[in-house]
Amino acid sequence: MEHRKSKRSLRVALVLGTAVAGTALVGWGGLAAWAAYTENAGNSVAAGTLAHSNGSSCVSSLGVIPTSGTGFCSATITVSNVDPATWTGTTGTIKIANTGSLSSTFQLSMGTALQAPTGSLCADVTLAVTDLNTGSPDNGTVWTATALTGTFTAKSLYTNGSTPSTTWPGGGTVGAGTGTSADTYTVTVAPGGGFAGDYADQGTSCTFGLLFTQTAA
Repeated sequence: MEHRKSKRSLRVALVLGTAVAGTALVGWGGLAAWAAYTENAGNSVAAGTLAHSNGSSCVSSLGVIPTSGTGFCSATITVSNVDPATWTGTTGTIKIANTGSLSSTFQLSMGTALQAPTGSLCADVTLAVTDLNTGSPDNGTVWTATALTGTFTAKSLYTNGSTPSTTWPGGGTVGAGTGTSADTYTVTVAPGGGFAGDYADQGTSCTFGLLFTQTAA
């Protein structure tokens, strides 16, 4: 009798154990199925644009100093058959506008590669560059009149805003030469002190370039 009870008890225990285990599996499985989600999709990064116009028809080259094509703009001053008895100087203007989306700084330089003054006449010719600003901090002067064999230190350029700044906001208009995103530069080439009396200057020439460099501020 005791043996029969033992077997029965064991069967009941096994059935109960299996039921409990099954309940546990169902219980834990049910908990694992619960989930809640949110997703911040479409995150992105977009680069701004670095660009400027030089006059109304020339636009900047990105990354390299141009030697042709985009960014290689036409001459501002071209004068020939100069007569030392009558020539007092020649001027030209350059309008620079920050047409990209990024705030930028600008610098004017000369003296390397295609910008370097070349030709024996350069010693008797001066170059000056001014802008439209009449007050501080630049007072309208970029380079004072200097012989084209002299040193032209690279200069930071100011906007033509009501308060001139070396930081040029983006969004300027091609061909514009005034305002917070632009300025106009007057380039003046004139005879130096020795030009009229230096007979060695006849038949000679002088060429030079002006490089405007834009950098993201």
